[in-house]
Amino acid sequence: MVAINRLTRKKLGELLVEQGLLSEAQVQDALRLQHQSGKLFGECLIENKLITEDKMVSVLIGQFGIPYIKPTQYKIPKELLEIFEPQMMRRYQFVPLDSMGSVLVIAIAGMLSEDILKEIETQTGCTLQVFLTRMSEISQVLASNKL
Repeated sequence: MVAINRLTRKKLGELLVEQGLLSEAQVQDALRLQHQSGKLFGECLIENKLITEDKMVSVLIGQFGIPYIKPTQYKIPKELLEIFEPQMMRRYQFVPLDSMGSVLVIAIAGMLSEDILKEIETQTGCTLQVFLTRMSEISQVLASNKL
């Protein structure tokens, strides 16, 4: 199972407030939106223009130490994209990029729960290698592959 460890114990909302990127009220509003919509916290922030994708990625890199990747710069094998339902990739904001033996490389926009990462591993039988990217990159990959 892939382990994504925080470099800090603070939650994303706390870091955003601490860095002066959001107010506590904005974080609470986004949490309410997240609860109502079922979307990812960062997705709610970006859709409501509370933070840019670049700032979000920067904060997540600082929080988790996961490297950034641009999946639009890769030719992703069609068979990899067909492993997952397009709705699943859209909902959880991820795309597979490559497969090397029993390792599946994925790009994620935001942080996925351990349950979702475990579901991806179970579905593929692979261990995950995770990179961060922007939501717009995920959308572009899915659109360019007509998914």
